[in-house]
Amino acid sequence: MLDRRREHQTLLEVTTLSLRHGQDLRAILHDATVAATDVTGAQFGAFFYHDRDEHGDRLDLLTVAGAAAGAFPTTAPVRNTPLFAPTFEGGAPVRIDDVLTDERFGRGSTRGMPQGHVPVRSYLAVPVTSTGGRVLGALLFGHGEPGRFDEEAEAVALSAARGAAIAVDNALLLGAQLAARQLAEERGAAAEAAAVRTALLQSITALLSTSATTADITACVPRAVAETAGCTSAALYLADRSRDVLVGHGHPPAPPELAATLRTLDPAGDECVARAVRTGRPVVVRDAVAEPLGDPAVVLPWPTLSTIAVPLVDRAGTALGALVVNRDTVGPGEDDVELFVSVAAQVALALERAQLLDAERAARENLAQSVSALTELARTLQRGLLPRRLPALERVDVAVRYQPAVVGAEVGGDWYDAVALDDGVVFVIGDVQGHNTTAAGLMGQLRTAVRAYLTEGHGPAAALERTNRLLADQTEELFATCCLVRLDQGSGTVTVATAGHPAPLAADERGLRELTAEPGPPLGVDPSAAFPASTHRLRGRSRVVLYTDGVVESRADQLEGGGEALRRTVWRTTTDEPDISCEQLADRITANIPHRLDDDAAMLVLEYRGPSAQLEEAALPLPGDVRAVAQARAFLRTALSAWGAEVLLDEAELVLSELVTNALVHTDAPGGVLLRYDRGARRLTVNVHDRSTRHPLERHAGPDALGGRGLGIVEAVADEWGVSVAGDGKTVWAELAVEEGA
Repeated sequence: MLDRRREHQTLLEVTTLSLRHGQDLRAILHDATVAATDVTGAQFGAFFYHDRDEHGDRLDLLTVAGAAAGAFPTTAPVRNTPLFAPTFEGGAPVRIDDVLTDERFGRGSTRGMPQGHVPVRSYLAVPVTSTGGRVLGALLFGHGEPGRFDEEAEAVALSAARGAAIAVDNALLLGAQLAARQLAEERGAAAEAAAVRTALLQSITALLSTSATTADITACVPRAVAETAGCTSAALYLADRSRDVLVGHGHPPAPPELAATLRTLDPAGDECVARAVRTGRPVVVRDAVAEPLGDPAVVLPWPTLSTIAVPLVDRAGTALGALVVNRDTVGPGEDDVELFVSVAAQVALALERAQLLDAERAARENLAQSVSALTELARTLQRGLLPRRLPALERVDVAVRYQPAVVGAEVGGDWYDAVALDDGVVFVIGDVQGHNTTAAGLMGQLRTAVRAYLTEGHGPAAALERTNRLLADQTEELFATCCLVRLDQGSGTVTVATAGHPAPLAADERGLRELTAEPGPPLGVDPSAAFPASTHRLRGRSRVVLYTDGVVESRADQLEGGGEALRRTVWRTTTDEPDISCEQLADRITANIPHRLDDDAAMLVLEYRGPSAQLEEAALPLPGDVRAVAQARAFLRTALSAWGAEVLLDEAELVLSELVTNALVHTDAPGGVLLRYDRGARRLTVNVHDRSTRHPLERHAGPDALGGRGLGIVEAVADEWGVSVAGDGKTVWAELAVEEGA
């Protein structure tokens, strides 16, 4: 497709060549040929000038672009060659995709071309015709490959031909005026008129070369014509097809009482303007007093003894309007009409170019408004899908950021969340494939599912497993990455599970590190996938950053450069500015992203104030037989003795025995025991893990029953108890506290 801006620039250059070269026809036509050859994409172009000598018509090869002049024939008359003859007769343009296969010319040794002509496959030719209808010559374009010229190339060639014709006419008129000026002493009046015409042509050409819009043209041309050509008034009437009227722009301005009458005219009316537009030919009124605007009741405010109305015709032959001049002389001559015809031709070409630019500008403005509206809609939808507020946490401050991609106006699939639980808080970061409404809708479903599974008591690994199976059942062939971070605010213990997502960054007194976990595949890829969890401990005051890949990824650098920039920002602020808030850190990270966003970016920045108490932990794996109970009791006694919590031994031993026994009876085998003692709160948590995800059921045993009282005993002895489901089973836990004063 042709570059419209290059086309406009080429037409402007061709039309204004007479400003550069004066009456040097060869220079004008050479530059016109070079410009047209370039913008049509031709391999070479040529201009043949049509003139007469003592033997009759002849065609001279005036100039060549893209090939040496010696490569063209000079012995045979080109106008007699079958391929070229129709163009020099002033007919329609000739465009041939392949000369070798065209049934009119694809035969014989020369294929319709002169002997010795350069090889041609694609061919395009347009006549160059003066404003008076005389064939000045032709522009010929060729290419050694077939199918190189399309309709747009033909349209540009026609425009270039029109521009060249205008430039030639201007040059010929300029030559005539210069010759007349030399005879000024003998023909003073003629020389003065010629100078006026020359000045008008040159001023109009200069004005149009700097007029980019229709408004520019209608503002400057009437004044220039009126002042330079000595007219009492001049106007441009342009067709407004939406209202079916001709709208006038004149100089001098009409008085208020005539403004409405002169501003708009009926294209079907009797005025000379309307007739010129309808017929496409100049209309001359030699006694305008008898026919002012076709209405004897209208008295024009300026002296008017004659009127010339010249149509403004575009390259498709459509009348864009008319140039109208009023004069205080009775009889305009042929030279006057020819002068204004030349002016009108230049104005029409400039108007056509300006209208294209006006339409392009309007389209850009409409597109910008549409993009702005879509962007705002996308952000509104995104805000509606993300959590409106995050929970207030005792020992954690949270800052969140979401920034849509700068390319496009669609919603995206990144999300974040924080779910407060009885025994901690889980932070969620995720990214659905794609940047459209489907991805955003799926993101909303996944966020709801993850939140529901976590609220039910499932750990990070189990929540990812269930969400993965849910996504695999969806009809959309989409996938998502996700990372879950569970934080025990009291102990600083962090449990991480990830589904193809970048690991969070943590900075504390031990340095900067990733909270890694063995990664599972993205959600929706493998319905049976497992997502192993890993445990980390935050020491003292810590910062944790969860993010999507849009924060660190760009087309140019992928993950490495952005990831390094993120790590550098987190670590520098931790070491050099330890007192800045998580909100300030989030701003720093956003500002230091070393690229324009190609993807949505979401992030959670956590400021953890450190553990609230000194915790002690001890873990023991258990065998799958009756030895497990005895081993668990011995392990408990040793641990409580080491922690100075023997006061809890009797109750803890009873609870632990019942939980281990229950696991042995109702599952394949218990997985292990985890004891956690909070010295500050003097509180013990007993955790027994097994490989079954089925919740234990409390039974009501009769007085003579031998079993079924285990959970009842736990209920009676423990302060609190519950069940947490993990990916590979569940954990039944119970808490016991030292009574005050004990």
